[in-house]
Amino acid sequence: MAAALPLLKEESDNLVVRRIGNYRPNVWEDDFLQSLSSPYGAPSYRERVGSLIEQIKDEAFHPLLGDGEICPSSPYDLLERFSIVDALQRLGIHRYFEKEIKAVLDYTYKYWNENGISRGGENFIADLNTTALGFRILRLNGYYVSQEVFKNFKDENEQFIFAPPTEGGDNQLRSMLNLYQATEISFPGETIMKEAKSFASRYLQQTLAESQNSKDKNQLLREVEYFMKYSWRSRSPRWEAWNSIQIFRQDIDSWMSMEGVYKMSNEICQNLLEAAILDFNILQAQHQIELKIVSKWWNETSVKQLNFFRHRHVEYYFAYACGLYEHEFSLTRVGYAKLGVMITVIDDIFDTYGTIDELIHFKIALINWDMSIVDRLPQYMQVSLQFSHKTYMELVDEAEKIHGPRARKWMQDYWTSLILAEWQDAEWIAKDYHPTLDEYLKNAISSSTIPVVTLFPMVLIDTLLPDDILERVSRFEYDVVMGCRLIDDCKDFQEQQDHGENASWLDCYMRDSPGTTMEQALEHASILIESHMEQLSKDFLFYGKDIPKCCKRVYFDCMYRWVAFLWREIDGFSNSSNGTKDDIRKILMNPITLYSLERNGEEHK
Repeated sequence: MAAALPLLKEESDNLVVRRIGNYRPNVWEDDFLQSLSSPYGAPSYRERVGSLIEQIKDEAFHPLLGDGEICPSSPYDLLERFSIVDALQRLGIHRYFEKEIKAVLDYTYKYWNENGISRGGENFIADLNTTALGFRILRLNGYYVSQEVFKNFKDENEQFIFAPPTEGGDNQLRSMLNLYQATEISFPGETIMKEAKSFASRYLQQTLAESQNSKDKNQLLREVEYFMKYSWRSRSPRWEAWNSIQIFRQDIDSWMSMEGVYKMSNEICQNLLEAAILDFNILQAQHQIELKIVSKWWNETSVKQLNFFRHRHVEYYFAYACGLYEHEFSLTRVGYAKLGVMITVIDDIFDTYGTIDELIHFKIALINWDMSIVDRLPQYMQVSLQFSHKTYMELVDEAEKIHGPRARKWMQDYWTSLILAEWQDAEWIAKDYHPTLDEYLKNAISSSTIPVVTLFPMVLIDTLLPDDILERVSRFEYDVVMGCRLIDDCKDFQEQQDHGENASWLDCYMRDSPGTTMEQALEHASILIESHMEQLSKDFLFYGKDIPKCCKRVYFDCMYRWVAFLWREIDGFSNSSNGTKDDIRKILMNPITLYSLERNGEEHK
């Protein structure tokens, strides 16, 4: 069959009219990436973290755990427990305390009831601050809590009240911030959460407006600014850890008075911060080693010389380093960076650069990996096909080492669906066909590339996967795809039209709903994004207890949160020269300094 294919004209003969994406160039020099170096890979730093972890367990948790029970009693013992768990999780060092965190939360959960929870086990009057904080911590850690508890903080007119009259100033602001954060972890149909979020949001926005000219903002105001700027769905684990370290270290005295009620000892605070900073830097040192591997690989690829597609190997690595950051996921991070480059080459060929005649044969070659076709393709497609084949086979071989032959079947099925969906998009563009919304959504599942860029890295994780894993994760996949697709289309609508793409959610929705304005379409898209996020949150936290947590994180932390973060204002992936570049430097390249930590009045370096 291959021998019967006609030889396609080269693009150099000037007879082919091509669309181009006008993408921003790669902003990372290989020499710079290869020069990255960190002292934090030394064993002494890991030993120091280990020592600090043991001290924290002894100093912070021992008073809270007596064979799993309280000892001794404190008027704020429940609030204290929630606060220490919150600090550990925000600082990114909670994985060292899994047993202790479970014991602490099992204890606090015994005091949770339909009224909420109080600051202490011997205090039976629930307060908003502890209830909101406890609601978030318990829900995020897989404990069932109902939105109904927030009804107890409404007045007779069904309006939310700020806080008990005795709580003013920072305590009231802290209560509102905790309420706002709790409402971000909402599930489908939770109307009380929406009401509470609107109420808390107005209060916090007003507070920020009143303090915008203040020169000296305390830790609490900086927290409000941060949480109002970055939604929970856009805060990947490494981004959260970096920002929490910056917030806490700037005003450690305020942090010691956690939740504005009780004081955490200076020694515990210092140990928490030092452990968090060292742990962050140790992981960053590992990430830099991997980034060098990716950079060297990229520099040796044949597709580096092609300039029609987005060169974003660093940005792809950044996605998984932010979400699956631990040492044991090295193969997944590096593999995803390579996969991302391959997917972008193919996606940009189908979306912009390739002609429909070229794409017919390119599609066949990609689905069947029929390399006998290669000599009949234009030069740029030859290079792209050979590169894609080599990269694909390397990833499949790695996955087979871990999961056996079934991994190849999983990957090929998803791969075929992707290429057919890319072809469908290309046909629509070539024929100037505007699909209906139903047609668009049906194809968007695969053409989004998300099924492939989540499955392939997932099967590079060395963990036991059930035979029906694809069926199980499809529940996450749908909401991730739809949420990310809507976020992308809303930010890229004009750019996609400029590239000649007829199919986007906004375009299809407005065509199917004559008279709908762009503003109305965007508003409806925002509602749908929130709906998909709520379902994804519920499934991520409570569905599929037998699915490895790391697999869930691929969908939520590595994909959804990365897209929500990078596309929060503009398409920060295609246009990565400004804000995205700075974010990558913070997480992957610049270690956090220790010099501002003081112990007993002396600088600790």
